Amino acid sequence: MGTAVFSAVSLKLCCWGPLLLTGVAGISGSSVYFSWLIALKPYLLAIAFLSLGFAFYQVYKKKKAYCGNCETDKPSFFKSKFYVWLVALFVVIMTLVSYYPQLFHKSIGNDAVIVNQTDIQSIKLSIEGMVCTGCEENINYSVKKLDGILEINTSYIKGTSEIKFDSTKTSVNEIEEVIQIKGYRIKK
Repeated sequence: MGTAVFSAVSLKLCCWGPLLLTGVAGISGSSVYFSWLIALKPYLLAIAFLSLGFAFYQVYKKKKAYCGNCETDKPSFFKSKFYVWLVALFVVIMTLVSYYPQLFHKSIGNDAVIVNQTDIQSIKLSIEGMVCTGCEENINYSVKKLDGILEINTSYIKGTSEIKFDSTKTSVNEIEEVIQIKGYRIKK
C-alpha cells in the first residue's frame, strides 16, 4: 500500500513540487526540476494500481486455519479492509487530479466591463516548465483571478499563453509575476 501511495503522490509532484519549492524555499522557475516525471506517469500509474491489487489480494485472501481451536488475531488497522479501501480511494483521487485538474478548479467568471476598446491588449508569452494539462489549468486559473483578464489560452505543448486583457486594470508585469509565482519561467 505504501508503494501505491508513493506512486500516486509522485504523479502530482510535477505540479506540487514547484509550488512547494517556490512557496516555501523561494526557488522560482522550479517546475523544470520535476518535468522528467511526466515521462514516468504511465509507469507510476501501473505501479500504483498493481500495488493496490496486491494489497487487496493480501487482505481478502482466505486465511488457512492451522488448528481447530486457535484464536484468530484481528488484523491491525494498516492491514484492515477499511484501510485498503481508504488507500484505494486516495490513489483514485490522485489519478483524477493528475489527469483532470479542471474538475478541481472552480470556474472563475470575468466580470470585466470594457470602457474603451483601445485599452484592450493581447500578449503571447513563452513559458518554460509546463509539462501537462494541469500546468495549463494552473496558469489559466491563477491569471484569471487578476482584474481585467478577458481571455486566456495556455498550451503546454506549444509552451505559450495567449492573454487578452484590459490594460487599465492589469499589466503585463502583473500577469508575468503571477505565472512566475506558480513556478514557471517566462522566456523573453
